[in-house]
Amino acid sequence: MFKYDRSQVEIGILHFGLGGFHRAHQAVFIDKALENGNLGMGIAAISQRDPSLADEMTAADSIFQVEENDGISNELRNIGSIKESLFYPRDEARILEIARSPELKAITITVTEKAYKPGSDFSLRLAKVLNERYKSGGGSISVISCDNLPSNGDFTKNLMREVIKDSKLWNWAEANIRFPNSMVDRIVPAPAKENRLLIKTEKFNQWIIENDPISKYLSSAGVQFVPKVKPYELAKIRLFNGVHSYLAYYGEIHGIEYVADVIKLPEMENFVKEMQEDEISKTLDLNIDLKKYASEIRNRMANQTLFHRSRQIAMDGSQKMPQRLIGSLNDLAKLNIPAPKLVTAFATWINYLATSDSVNDPLAADLIDFAKRKDLRGISALLATPLDGKYDEEIRKHLT
Repeated sequence: MFKYDRSQVEIGILHFGLGGFHRAHQAVFIDKALENGNLGMGIAAISQRDPSLADEMTAADSIFQVEENDGISNELRNIGSIKESLFYPRDEARILEIARSPELKAITITVTEKAYKPGSDFSLRLAKVLNERYKSGGGSISVISCDNLPSNGDFTKNLMREVIKDSKLWNWAEANIRFPNSMVDRIVPAPAKENRLLIKTEKFNQWIIENDPISKYLSSAGVQFVPKVKPYELAKIRLFNGVHSYLAYYGEIHGIEYVADVIKLPEMENFVKEMQEDEISKTLDLNIDLKKYASEIRNRMANQTLFHRSRQIAMDGSQKMPQRLIGSLNDLAKLNIPAPKLVTAFATWINYLATSDSVNDPLAADLIDFAKRKDLRGISALLATPLDGKYDEEIRKHLT
């Protein structure tokens, strides 16, 4: 079943998150690292919301399948890189035992943007894990966020700086814990409820990390290591995630279940292309062919074998809009470049908030109230990155 002796695999990574994205992304890269002989890179993955998923994985010896499909051909792969599936808080003792292990090389994270708040369960648990390693005299490790946050490594470090009150612990963390920024990219729809051990995804898979000693274990598995992640991160978050969010809100408003069906609408072909090429690309400084990159993104989004629901992408907009759309709009405002497509996209989010009966967002109550009253300043004030007020009049023209 595997190209390595799974009985010889040892835990080297503690991962916060047991959802479909982790299993179809980081776990696949780590599986390749195991194939290359790095048997000390097994994963202990932590579910924080659903003990039944951890139990289901455990009952299957944490083995699952990933089906990769590009719309032309598909490949089914058994993944054995997750050695233990745990649930926090139930399995806290085992999690802290792993934190103390001298064999631990990294803590990786996929908990979605909204979890990165001081006082959140995740922030307190990560701080506790680091404290356990500190008390045990554990060696240095990497903490690698794999969530779509700008400069996610820096963000995670700053979060820990706020949460950790013990100065000795923080001094140790600064000396021993690395927080490299990273970028992840793969379309992963939520697994079907009737078979959560099968993850369907696209063939494209990318993980970019700022230069870090962990590269000696991961480079051969296809993980890219670069001096600075930010240019790649901005290009992906804006050209891919920003467009994806717009398509999702459009789909929700018009009752279109899957994003692949939205992007295939006649009115979308030129709209999305122009939003990427004429507006978003003007905010980016990356030495790659952005038109080619944007075209590849559109083709990936149009992959109708993935069944990626608009509703899944539409959740938690308040945590996503600042980096996915507002950053581009504010940058274009500084450059005095018109942004009619991005304005439409942002207005679509507000219309969704005002009309949907299924808004899933930590700020839903306030957002819905402001959206129904067309209070753009109220919405802007709620967000971590307020939108430049010069767009208010244009946005209002698109509000229903």
